[in-house]
Amino acid sequence: MVVVDSSVLIPLSRIGRLNLLRKIFKEIKVTEEIYKEVVKESEGRSGTSEIEKACKDWIEVCKIKSRVDIQKIAKSEGIEKADVSIVLLAKETKDILLSNDKSLIVVGKSKGVICWWLTTFILNLVKKRLVTKKDTKQVSFELVEAGMRLRVEVYAALLKEIDRL
Repeated sequence: MVVVDSSVLIPLSRIGRLNLLRKIFKEIKVTEEIYKEVVKESEGRSGTSEIEKACKDWIEVCKIKSRVDIQKIAKSEGIEKADVSIVLLAKETKDILLSNDKSLIVVGKSKGVICWWLTTFILNLVKKRLVTKKDTKQVSFELVEAGMRLRVEVYAALLKEIDRL
């Protein structure tokens, strides 16, 4: 089970590879706030229709149970309200939080949530032999080409690790 951030959904949908999430995880969740951010507020952008379709079919849109003040947490942690919502959902459900947002991962870890970077997810595809090394390198290249933020040294380390596996 995994709770997914927009920083993962958007780049994967832009390259037509959102379905990779299903290769590792049986249940994929987003919060109502993330759904609003990636579908309602992103209407007309590339990948939006794929995310919307997935949220009607195999991605579960969840409401957080916590009654905390999301706005207050967002302000004190320096992250967006949608980001607070997925940290809270991952904590409530004890699921992995999958993101490509450094601030979100730092906050998630500080709250005791297991966090994966998008690159961690990509490496797990290879480790579990769900995707070939060649295809994984292609996906990584397409993600960067589509605008995913990834430092050059991280990209180089990712490619080296794919080869090593």
